[in-house]
Amino acid sequence: MSDYEEKTLPITIILNCILVNENVRPAMLVQPADYKERTHSDPITKSIIEGITTYFPNFILTSDYEKYQGVIISKIDYNGNKNIGAKEMGKILGYPCYEDFTIIEDDKISYVIEIYVKTTQYNQIQILANKCKDITKLPEFNSLANNAKNAFSKKEYSELLNGFEVKEVYVEISQNIPTQIIINKLLSNEKLEQAELDKVQNMLYNFGFSNEIQFYFMIYFQYNNPIHKGILLELLLKEKHDILSPFYPLQNYPTQSKKVDELIEQWEKGLLIILEKTAID
Repeated sequence: MSDYEEKTLPITIILNCILVNENVRPAMLVQPADYKERTHSDPITKSIIEGITTYFPNFILTSDYEKYQGVIISKIDYNGNKNIGAKEMGKILGYPCYEDFTIIEDDKISYVIEIYVKTTQYNQIQILANKCKDITKLPEFNSLANNAKNAFSKKEYSELLNGFEVKEVYVEISQNIPTQIIINKLLSNEKLEQAELDKVQNMLYNFGFSNEIQFYFMIYFQYNNPIHKGILLELLLKEKHDILSPFYPLQNYPTQSKKVDELIEQWEKGLLIILEKTAID
């Protein structure tokens, strides 16, 4: 085990703390759900928060707000806010496209713009990702990346980085294909492009399905088979209108969350049986 692995703070947390400290971004968010926990009082998240306050005692921690998503780490106190929705949270965290959250149409292609860090140990560490209606804010992302590179190179952070040397900070853009576009294509018997097939695979992963069913859809799924197509259409509708979404993160409901995992496993087995039995030779 390396010296770094014995430390409390993950590298993504350290990098974002530096950005907040250097005013490159106004805040960051520590989400217990990322560690399969419910609140910042749970052991892993609590340890991370303690590490942050040790290295950056000037930071203000905000956890007392409605629609709790995690602990806001900033130089501004947001405790007591009645409601911090997704759009307001995006503004607090310094996302350039935070205003796009409510105006992106569900049948129009949008874009995910991400900022990555390349270090001597890792080729790619994501430090920010934002969904945007177009790429007009790209200059702001490039500016953030340049400012981040300058912040990481400051000597006062070398001990905290503990051997990690930032080689590059760069921006990547990818299309975000709406579920409705895939539904429309299937209904009109159009061939799916690779990016759309990738979206299907990502959907299966997000459902919590195993590699087995993901592999089936990749290799054996028959897009010209009406039964297979009907199953996929139902999955796409479920992804678009997820009835469990009001209860996310499910870690807030530990007993029910375990039951959901068991039901997903049974759901997957049932789907595989139907797919295999209805396959056309």
